[in-house]
Amino acid sequence: MSGDSNTSNLTEPRPDRLTRRDILTAGAGFVGLAGLALGGGFFSKQIYPQRLVYGFPQTAPAQPTTLDPTPACGDQPPTDSYEEGPFYVPDTPLRTDFRQPGHHGQEMIVRGRVLDTNCNPVPTAVLDLWQVNEDGVYDNITYRYRGHQYTGEDGTFELRTLVPVPYYFAGLWRAAHIHFKAQGPRTPLLTSQMFFPNDPSGNARDFRFDPNLLVVMRTLNDGSAEATFNIFLRTA
Repeated sequence: MSGDSNTSNLTEPRPDRLTRRDILTAGAGFVGLAGLALGGGFFSKQIYPQRLVYGFPQTAPAQPTTLDPTPACGDQPPTDSYEEGPFYVPDTPLRTDFRQPGHHGQEMIVRGRVLDTNCNPVPTAVLDLWQVNEDGVYDNITYRYRGHQYTGEDGTFELRTLVPVPYYFAGLWRAAHIHFKAQGPRTPLLTSQMFFPNDPSGNARDFRFDPNLLVVMRTLNDGSAEATFNIFLRTA
C-alpha cells in the first residue's frame, strides 16, 4: 500500500512482557471466566454455535472501493480462525458505519475483500463484526460498535469505525482487535479476529495474539487511520 506508512500509537506505553500485576490477577481472571461461563457467557454458544442468522441476497450490493484488482494467487491458505469470545450477539443491524456522535476515539476505515482460497471473490458474503468502543467496553444492549454487511460483486467490504483499544478482561490482557464472522453462500463459516500493528508491546502481552491476523495499517493526513485486510474462506 502506498502513502504515509506512519502508524498511530496508543497514548499509554505498555511493557512487552507480562507484569507482576498481570500474573497476580490472572488467577482471579480464571475464576471470573468460570463464573461467566456458568452465567451463560460461553455456554450460551450452544444455542447458536458457529452460525450466522442472516440470509444471502440475490444480488451483491454496490461497494465503494479504492482497492487494486486482486491478483491470481493459486492455493491461498484460509484465514486463521479464532475463538468467538463471550461478547458475540446475533441479529445485529445492517450497518457499515460504527462511529457514534461525540466519540473521542481515532476514526478508521477498514477495507478489504472476502475471497476463496483460489483468490476468487465471494460476492454477497455476510460479514458480521463487533468491537469495543474507545473506552474498551462492549455494548451488548443497544448494538453500538457491532453490525453486519454484505460484500459487493468483487468481494469488497468497507467499515467505518474507530481504532479499537486494548483492555483487560477477567484479569487478562487483550490486544486491540475487531471480531468478525464471515460466510459466503457456498463456503463454511469463519469466526476470527483482526489485530492491529500500532501497539506492538500490547500485542506481545496478549498470549493469544496471532500475527497472521494483522491488518495493514497507515495514518492519513487528517489523523484518521486506514486499514486493509483480506479474508480467505475455505470452499465448501
